[in-house]
Amino acid sequence: MTIGDALFARLALRGFNQITAEATTLQARISSGVNDPRPSADPARAVELSALREVRARLETRADLARDASDRLALTDQTLSVLTENVRGLKQIALRAANDALTPEAHAALRIEAITLRASMLAAANSSDIAGRPLFSGSAPGPAFVDTLDGVRYRGDAAPSQAALGDRLILPTGLPGGQVFGEDASGVFAMADDLIRVLSEPMLSARPDLRAENGAWLTLDRGRDEQAVEVTLTGPLGSARLRLDLRHDAPGDALRTISDAEHLTGIRAEMAPDGRSVMMFAQGEIALTDQQGGPQRVPVLAMGQIDPDTRAPMRPILSMRPAHLSINEVVARADEAVARMADARAAAGSLGAAVDRQKDSVAQQKLVVEQSVSAVQDLDVAAAITRLQSLLLSEQAAQQSFVKITGQSLFNYLR
Repeated sequence: MTIGDALFARLALRGFNQITAEATTLQARISSGVNDPRPSADPARAVELSALREVRARLETRADLARDASDRLALTDQTLSVLTENVRGLKQIALRAANDALTPEAHAALRIEAITLRASMLAAANSSDIAGRPLFSGSAPGPAFVDTLDGVRYRGDAAPSQAALGDRLILPTGLPGGQVFGEDASGVFAMADDLIRVLSEPMLSARPDLRAENGAWLTLDRGRDEQAVEVTLTGPLGSARLRLDLRHDAPGDALRTISDAEHLTGIRAEMAPDGRSVMMFAQGEIALTDQQGGPQRVPVLAMGQIDPDTRAPMRPILSMRPAHLSINEVVARADEAVARMADARAAAGSLGAAVDRQKDSVAQQKLVVEQSVSAVQDLDVAAAITRLQSLLLSEQAAQQSFVKITGQSLFNYLR
């Protein structure tokens, strides 16, 4: 094949373009600091880098979950701090309400304060995290607590919210409301409701125990529903635990029950002239204490002292409140609620520490993976600069040679 000047020039320019392209690519790699990302450049490196990126993505997801869990538990701790102060406020109200010298206006002020604290507690109990998930409903959606006519009811479940923060590692990220607040009659909200009832009429003027000397007039607030109360009746001989039926169609049940216990108490019972009440007589004190059961909003038992001979009233009839509505009982339950909140804060703190430890562990793993990615992906800048200098030098030498060769002609040869 004959090699002419034109073909020589094309071959030379093609070589120059290849050197220039390689130098330009190398300059771009040096500028970015990473190796050629194309799999064709280094298949083994591409496979390793893909695996490392997958691990890094998984760790980033875990880091996000750990951060969310940590924030959620921190918010839980803050909310429990507010709730603890509310419960302490209710306890202080109960202690102040135990003062018999308080005026009706003072009781009304305490009741308003208790109602305000209860509303604040309910709002805090239904708090949500930044993602809108309830803090205290466990794994159930929706608000944790609902205020009903029968009091505050828990609508969550007993399973704590959880997050997968590692391989086969699932940590709780919250506390179920039943564990924090208790449920039904033993719960914190039931204590708050009972305190409000104690500060409200008709329970405010009622007494946890009723006493009379020698003669007493006992009235029962009867209704259509099948319900009863249990009460301890104490007389000169001793005490007996009685169950008194409150159905309106059983007016003689209380008389029979009290009469059947006469050998234990020394109290004789008669039906009152109104056909609904019971008169009791004894040689000494007659006492009713420790009422359990029955309606919780209104008293159902009342007793007043009468003259055993004339049956005439000697003292006003006083209503009786259930035993759990005594001020001492409410104060004791408020103490238990404060202790419950302290336990809940300790549990939340323990969960937060566990999540923080896992968060630190994930951060360390991410650092190791980032270092591995850097080792595979990052460019050896020193070697790349050396290669670039070599290419530029070769390009310069080739260009000079090309210029000299193309400057020759037949006349230079004939010389």
